[in-house]
Amino acid sequence: MKKNHRYLLAGMLAVGLMAADSSLALAMAEVPALDISAGGEAGTRGENTASAAEAGSGTAGDSPQAEAGDASAAAGGGSAAGVSPVVGSGSSAGGSPEAGSGSGGGSPVVGSGSGGGSPVVGAGSAAGSSSAAGPGVAAGSGIMDPTNVVPGRIDYFAEPVKNPTVAVAEKYSYESMASDLEKLKSRYGSRLQVNVIGTSWDGRNIYEAVLGNPDAGKHVLIHAGIHAREYMTPLLVMKQLEYGLEFYDRGSYGGQPLSSLLQQVAVHFVPMVNPDGIALSQFGLDAIRSEQLRQEIQQCYASDVSLGRTAAPLDRYLSYWKANGRGVDLNQNFPADWDMLSADMAPSYAGYRGAEPLSEPESQALANLANSRRWAATVSYHSMGNVIYWDYQGNRVQQASGEMTALIEASTGYRAAGSSGHGGFKDWTQIKDDPIPGVTIETGSVACPLPLSEYEDIWNRNKMVWALVAKYAMEH
Repeated sequence: MKKNHRYLLAGMLAVGLMAADSSLALAMAEVPALDISAGGEAGTRGENTASAAEAGSGTAGDSPQAEAGDASAAAGGGSAAGVSPVVGSGSSAGGSPEAGSGSGGGSPVVGSGSGGGSPVVGAGSAAGSSSAAGPGVAAGSGIMDPTNVVPGRIDYFAEPVKNPTVAVAEKYSYESMASDLEKLKSRYGSRLQVNVIGTSWDGRNIYEAVLGNPDAGKHVLIHAGIHAREYMTPLLVMKQLEYGLEFYDRGSYGGQPLSSLLQQVAVHFVPMVNPDGIALSQFGLDAIRSEQLRQEIQQCYASDVSLGRTAAPLDRYLSYWKANGRGVDLNQNFPADWDMLSADMAPSYAGYRGAEPLSEPESQALANLANSRRWAATVSYHSMGNVIYWDYQGNRVQQASGEMTALIEASTGYRAAGSSGHGGFKDWTQIKDDPIPGVTIETGSVACPLPLSEYEDIWNRNKMVWALVAKYAMEH
């Protein structure tokens, strides 16, 4: 049987088994609900979307490109989100996994639409996890399955790192990341390569950390921290990197020794694409070194106040900062229908596309890396919503993106949905001349910045994702 059909068959089998006991499927499919009160964001924020950024400030949403159906995708259903046919509630919710047509969210593998929903069969969320239980057994993934552990090795997720370098903190800073990368390189030597791929407006390095054989035949790119207030995602990927390093020689995943997997697939992490914005969101205006940038940020505040985009005091406004140091939303700065974004926006804490595509050094650095080789897959980490955005109009790698999403959906318990914003990194990589299969994973179930109480659930759901994607890349 061809490898790319094994995942589809496994998912179809899972649907058949779960349909035999719909009450069990419903119980297993629960995902933490969104906070959609006045104090939280009113729905998920896809690659280019957001709302109610000033918690309790009385402002309108912070993005002019809010995606219809985002909230239902994360909160447990709705026809726009395309929920699993096992637990779906209407004909537009996905239907038969073999029919897979229409805009409501069928299967892109067998005849997709653009509406989102489960990319193969929608079985993943039922087989995934609740916030209390952590990851479940995922069909085809090998997660937590002792029969897939290589003799003489431990399962990758079976134990914690002893004396960890990366410390869990609510505000995991640029300085902590840079120091940890240096310490990890010293501790693990040749297993890790650290490169500087660019420099931010305020003079901070943008790092690439390569786990595994840099001359491998396949390469996977994972990035985080492109939106400033989503600074729990750099912590997440740094912990993923540390676990991969620690268990490199003695761990296994899905029946594959990690050492063998990482000889065949190198995993490239860019933990913090937007270091200036993150410093600003975490520590305020004093964290910005450049006087010119500080003045531009204050001008953004004055403009947003005059336009009614915020009524919050400056310190609170800055804590919800999403852009880079010049007020450009980096994930609206890529050439994916960029001209369809509002041309009326000025630099702001969120929602401004920039003067032209790739106008910013941070987006340039990520784009140059994406164009530097033939990538097998990309993963973009964002917050919030517990959603996987996997598709985009004009997606040239829809089948691979859909197959990968089905595996991640099954592992994490997050729900799949399409993307309807513009200018995003994933969207651009899926439509460019040498397209890359990819997903955007939205972590967390409350408004950003995420509190530390969210971390344990996010880690339990996502600690295996890099290995899952690497294994998928190795087999395709």
